[in-house]
Amino acid sequence: MTYKKFIIGSAAAFALSACGGAGTEAGDVASSATPAETKVDTRDILQGVAAAEYSLEKSHAFMTVKIGHNSGISQYRISFTEFNGKMTFDPENPEKSTILFTINPASVETNYPGNYKESHEGSEWNSWNEDVSRDKKWLNADEYPSIKFTSTSAQRTGDTTGTVTGDLTLLGVTKPVTLDVSYNGSANPPWFGERDLIGFDATTTVKRSDFGMAAFIPNIGDDVTVEFSGEFLQDE
Repeated sequence: MTYKKFIIGSAAAFALSACGGAGTEAGDVASSATPAETKVDTRDILQGVAAAEYSLEKSHAFMTVKIGHNSGISQYRISFTEFNGKMTFDPENPEKSTILFTINPASVETNYPGNYKESHEGSEWNSWNEDVSRDKKWLNADEYPSIKFTSTSAQRTGDTTGTVTGDLTLLGVTKPVTLDVSYNGSANPPWFGERDLIGFDATTTVKRSDFGMAAFIPNIGDDVTVEFSGEFLQDE
């Protein structure tokens, strides 16, 4: 679907809904339709999307991790600001899709609101961002400058949902991890020409102790939930 068609289609849908709300004959027909008659077949969301190689569209991609603090009375959140992904996607056979994802562990953003140096006397680090990313008990980015996920299989669980299993390498340790994935559809904004733009949400929970990061458990939780939402652009 082109951007122009999307705008025209949206305007037409708005006009029809306005007429129906005014109590016209068209509105009476719409109000009498059963849910089965008005339900959108979500399988159609995959139609027309190119089977191709896609790369992460970095200006519209977001990754956050959350972890329980003080035995889970709050959920601490940290974002990564530098990561990249490559995907092979075939809408006719999503189970054959593959993805490679890399994260720079030095790119954490903790949004720490306090005075780090005042509350961490004697620390060698100048900020909480630097502590989390570089300290050996956390992400140890100086020794392990990359976090990597390589998919090994994919399974479709619904019209627009599935799981992706792969190998996660963190702190030099590689473990299998399964992501719950939702396909959010496609777009064709004019600044990308005719190339498809596809969007996904993904989440998984891992135990950090499985990768050798066990500092301050249970005061700081062992379970780490990773949340991603982003767009992938068809390669030229």
